[in-house]
Amino acid sequence: MRALRFLMIFSLAGILIGCNDPNPPEANDDINYSMISTNSSINQTAANQAKESLRQRDDITAIHAVNTDNKMILAFEIKHHKRFQLADLNKKIQKQLDEEFPDLDVEVSADKKLVLELKSLEKKINDRDISAKKLTKEVDRLINLKKDKT
Repeated sequence: MRALRFLMIFSLAGILIGCNDPNPPEANDDINYSMISTNSSINQTAANQAKESLRQRDDITAIHAVNTDNKMILAFEIKHHKRFQLADLNKKIQKQLDEEFPDLDVEVSADKKLVLELKSLEKKINDRDISAKKLTKEVDRLINLKKDKT
């Protein structure tokens, strides 16, 4: 009987010690986002401001955004355990950006396809491989892609 009690206490102590997290949560400085050059002919100041304002959120891990004269599309990645609150998070970010940029039609998404597309579009803008007219068409295509239910 004593051996059984000793075994139970030892097992419980092992489980409790093993489940302890020695690393406390840290500040969220590891968000993956890159500022788009403002020296190019296509002004991306609004997209950069949107990235900067969302950078403080601890549930976002990556942000990609592109804007034209009257539209902005932003895609973000979130921590895996926050996916249950994705719809609520989308609404909050959409509302925040609509208030910050009332003169722009803002579209927000957490879709992986849009994240990848915006990442490549940001690269084209930084490399100056895209014209303003082509950027407008590309943003419209991405907005339509976001609205498609697949």
